[in-house]
Amino acid sequence: MTTHTVRRGETLSGIARANGTTVAALKKLNGIRDPNRIVVGQALLFSPPKAPAAAKKAVAATGKSAKSAGSRPPGTPVAGCPKAAPTPFKVRAGGDGNVDVFYLATDGKASREGVLGHASGEVSGGLLKMSHAGHFGGSSYFGGSHKLDVLAADAKISGGLVKGVGGTASAKAAFKAQEASVFVGKDANNPWLEAGGEYSLLQAEAKGDFLLGSDGRRAGLALGGKAVAATASADAKGEINIPIPFTNWTISARGKGGGTIGSAGAGGGAHAYKDLQSGRYHGGVWGEAAAFVGLNADLDLSIGPRYDNRERQTQP
Repeated sequence: MTTHTVRRGETLSGIARANGTTVAALKKLNGIRDPNRIVVGQALLFSPPKAPAAAKKAVAATGKSAKSAGSRPPGTPVAGCPKAAPTPFKVRAGGDGNVDVFYLATDGKASREGVLGHASGEVSGGLLKMSHAGHFGGSSYFGGSHKLDVLAADAKISGGLVKGVGGTASAKAAFKAQEASVFVGKDANNPWLEAGGEYSLLQAEAKGDFLLGSDGRRAGLALGGKAVAATASADAKGEINIPIPFTNWTISARGKGGGTIGSAGAGGGAHAYKDLQSGRYHGGVWGEAAAFVGLNADLDLSIGPRYDNRERQTQP
């Protein structure tokens, strides 16, 4: 059984990222309801206690019985579909749960389902990366977030052939990128209202997206592409999350708009799909055009289960 003692300044998302797991997994294993309310000295479990020998024998007997079972009526569960486990990897020269210094990280996963299944992978590296989010002082309703990347580059690819075909690919490099926001709400992952901004210097970015049916991660329609290089860019962004009474769902509206200087490129797209990982339904449009001076706009509307972290699915 692996444990971690929470230190001052650490967040649940930073601890999860540094130990190759997810916020959702830590919440479930440790019985955490609010991921923003962990305390210094709290012991977090990273793997469940070992099962007693009697339990292991029972599991083995159940598996043997399932393999030797005869035919069953349609819909009767017999055995689950095996999936490959994530393979995160990180090397860094220094930092803490929220800061990486001289870092290199990779991650990837694959699942067997449908025709061929779904696979995704990503690699990132740079001089400095930091991410912080939480409520101010002892407040339960007012908070903020901050992210900073210096000499950073990352590439991501995801796709599959399940009950349709689809995939996304993106590559981005920037000399410096920084963003910050303030929010109102008890749950930092689903704030009632959030507003902020971001900027980047010497940035190059290319993205593509295509979805028709289901690729194992999304189900619906999406088409878009983008290629932009800019000396400097700045954006304003905002988000509203409206809880649906008597449910665990929210209606969310997220928008971003801004401009670039010393830029060239263009992009645009639209999407309407269900995110099979979060269970949320998304719809939106986005566009960008730049010829020395450029403008961009992005709008995403979604409905579904409450977010369990602050990461948002972004469009190319």
